[in-house]
Amino acid sequence: MDSRWATLSLDLGVGLLPSPGQASRERGSVLVEGSSSRKEEARLASTQFGDLEAELNRISEENKRLSEMVSNMLTDCVALSGGVPALPKRKRIETNTPGDDDPCKRVRADPVPNASKAYVRIDPKNTSLVVKDGYQWRKYGQKVTRDNPFPRAYFRCSFAPSCPVKKKVQRSSEDGSILVATYEGEHNHKHLAQDELYVGGIPCRPLQQRFGNQESPGFHRILVDQMASSLTKDPSFTAAIAAAISERLLQQTPVPN
Repeated sequence: MDSRWATLSLDLGVGLLPSPGQASRERGSVLVEGSSSRKEEARLASTQFGDLEAELNRISEENKRLSEMVSNMLTDCVALSGGVPALPKRKRIETNTPGDDDPCKRVRADPVPNASKAYVRIDPKNTSLVVKDGYQWRKYGQKVTRDNPFPRAYFRCSFAPSCPVKKKVQRSSEDGSILVATYEGEHNHKHLAQDELYVGGIPCRPLQQRFGNQESPGFHRILVDQMASSLTKDPSFTAAIAAAISERLLQQTPVPN
């Protein structure tokens, strides 16, 4: 009788709800496990964020270093380009070849500036380099050249930049009483109306911008000296002179009977 009641009580006790204390402990265990899981996730997220931040800093430093390298390279390129003088560009005139329809074939020619000289005798005591030739000029420079102890003055036409003519004035290295005026270009306007022009206070005829006739004996002497110097340097001319002199001497020598 007692054993049967014990078995029945054991069977009735199986499957009953847990006691309130046990349920509380189980809920606490679940809460602890959930809190630990969230902490682990937060720790992993913090670690990943730190890694990403470190990678971002590294990339930023590398970009900064590359930017500095590019800036230095640009500075070097600018310095090199500024240190090398640029070659002067020649102005070329392109004209079509007569009878040629091909537009790719051109005849190129460099424009040659019109240059001329004029020689004028002045007072040797006058140190002025002003030559009044019927035009107004503005002096923009002066320097001493290697082949002449006298300074050379540089002038522009007063109508510049519309008029491109330039003038260089310098005493002759062989005769200090002669001024040599070199003109480059042609005037595109009229000259001053003057019946008589003056060079350093001495009246003279208007200068010719092309090699005109000069009545100055010093001018003729300079031309003769230059011609003699150039001819004596020519071997063929020297041989021809020697042959002509020999032939003339043979003609003048009497032939014995």
